[in-house]
Amino acid sequence: MRIDSLATRVARCRDDDGVTLIEIMVAFSLLLVLSAAVGAGLLAVQKSAMTSKERSAAANLATREIEVVRNWFHSSDTAPLDVMNTGDTVDGAPLPGQTGALVVDNVPYTVKRQVAWLVTGNGVSACDGGSIVTYPSISVHVEVTWPNMGSVPPVTSDTVLTPPKSVLNSSNGYLAIKVVNRDGNANAGRTVTATGPAGTFSDTTGPDGCATFVLSKAGTYTVSLTEGSSGYIAFNGSTSQAVAVSIGSLVVRSFTYDLGVSFRATLTPPAGFSLPATLPAVAFGNAGILPSGVSTFAPDATGTAQVGPLWPFASGYSVWAGSCTDSDPGLTGTRPAPLKPAKGTTTNTTAALQAVAITTTYLGAPVDVPVTATYSGSGSCPAGDGTLTLGTSAAGVLNTSLPYGTWTLTATIGSGPVTGIVQLDASTGGVVTLDGA
Repeated sequence: MRIDSLATRVARCRDDDGVTLIEIMVAFSLLLVLSAAVGAGLLAVQKSAMTSKERSAAANLATREIEVVRNWFHSSDTAPLDVMNTGDTVDGAPLPGQTGALVVDNVPYTVKRQVAWLVTGNGVSACDGGSIVTYPSISVHVEVTWPNMGSVPPVTSDTVLTPPKSVLNSSNGYLAIKVVNRDGNANAGRTVTATGPAGTFSDTTGPDGCATFVLSKAGTYTVSLTEGSSGYIAFNGSTSQAVAVSIGSLVVRSFTYDLGVSFRATLTPPAGFSLPATLPAVAFGNAGILPSGVSTFAPDATGTAQVGPLWPFASGYSVWAGSCTDSDPGLTGTRPAPLKPAKGTTTNTTAALQAVAITTTYLGAPVDVPVTATYSGSGSCPAGDGTLTLGTSAAGVLNTSLPYGTWTLTATIGSGPVTGIVQLDASTGGVVTLDGA
């Protein structure tokens, strides 16, 4: 073989040997993707293992709580009543050497215990009514939570404890209070207080939304929702009611009670127009508001009304300016789209006013005079905003604003009052000349 031919073949082999930069980058990218996938898998496995470990510890604590109550319940003839009188607790049975939350493997667990009388039979909520049993039982519900649970549900445990027949006095009256939320579902965790001849007692509604009282004396009891958290509201506005209780009978009453919604509603004139000097009310509309379907609120000096909490109607609230009958945009057109905020929140909104351009003259020359507006429609103004001071014209011009409706504008020019009518709706503003000639 010739030497030059051999050299050419060797050179070709060298050209095909080795790895290019592109191949290195592709391989490195694949390695990163594979490493990330493996890392994510390991984290998921670790998180799952931690969650399983925490749920296992929580389940053990729930079982422990049930056994603590069971042992206490059967420790003496008076213990069942002691259990009930103690009522609902949080971390009521700490682990040895601990106070507050129950700590296992450096994880703090919160153990909530709820107890309730079953005066109409085992497993039957007293709020469902029925006949009184001779010897009521007690239900115990335990819920265990821990930090950073995410979407993992709490661990729960339930049991029913029946005291000896000699423990309970058969000469009692029974009172069951059902609390439901906006959607008619059980509202658990609400505090109910009953005050009357036998004393004052508190209970917390259980998972069934029911709070139960066993009362040793007949008479009238005042039942109140005493929610520690702010922002809750009753549908009818009342969080208490009087209930007559008699011996040997069960009385069931209910509340519709939920977190309300709040608003900051600001009266807003069109650009270039001012608010009237006397501010109209801000109206909130929903067909469920009794009796008229509308509630009105007075704004502060800046034109903003702090409103709430209001009942959290799922259909929301429409907001407009003015309490007068035809200030409601729905009478001549369409109300503003209803606001549907989440329960427990505060929403900023506006209540629109319509533009009114007023010219004041005397013998054809501009004059500066105060102008008032008086509602002249066919309805009424429940909030008392049927007469509004608009302000004083400057150089014979006053650009101001009013709610929807028919208004009579009045200014004293020359020897007497001068009036003009303006009718405002969604499509029109008002242009009025008040001339004292």
